[in-house]
Amino acid sequence: MSESQGPKRAGEKRKRLGITLGCIVAVLVVAGAGFMVWHEQPSFCNAICHDPMDPYLPTFEAVPGQPATDKWGNEVEDAGSMLAAVHNQVGKTCMDCHVPQLNEQMTEGTEWISCNFDSPLDERSATQLVEARGLENSDEFCMNSSCHPYSRDELEKKTAWMGKINPHTPQHGEQKCTTCHKAHRASVNYCTQCHTDAVVPDGWLSYTDSKLLEEAAGITDEQ
Repeated sequence: MSESQGPKRAGEKRKRLGITLGCIVAVLVVAGAGFMVWHEQPSFCNAICHDPMDPYLPTFEAVPGQPATDKWGNEVEDAGSMLAAVHNQVGKTCMDCHVPQLNEQMTEGTEWISCNFDSPLDERSATQLVEARGLENSDEFCMNSSCHPYSRDELEKKTAWMGKINPHTPQHGEQKCTTCHKAHRASVNYCTQCHTDAVVPDGWLSYTDSKLLEEAAGITDEQ
């Protein structure tokens, strides 16, 4: 071997090594980007936490206007009464409402690995969702430029067709959106707690029927 061939072969080896390392880095970057995209999809939650998340994914994949099943396994007359299903139709994902927090994810990851978790998982309350997003006003969680760009007054006008018992009229003080609107189960007209003649939209539940489902599921307070 001539003296010139040694450095030449060494250079070729370094070049091949550089190409190999470059390919590995490119694959890792693409895989990482793909993972992050998948991480934003409901299928990720169901695939990774398949057991405790099983009851929730069907509520998201349900088609408004068709019968469905809620997070507790109860029949829902119209999936359009569940916010999860409605939001799916407009391109929203779990992460649009559920803002992940590192400490929360670490705790859930540890519980999942150790099989020390509740199944199904408890649904996050409106208070928890608002705190995770760092908001002071719960209205901002739903009524914002990215979701529902309405004011309370505009909402009241939109449901004026419901007559004197308009759920968006603050006759008894302003209520949280989630008092009536439920994500993974049929929504409820809270007004029917007192006003039995209040309009109950198709697929929704009366206050009494909703409380019966909550009691059967062991729910005492959903805030």
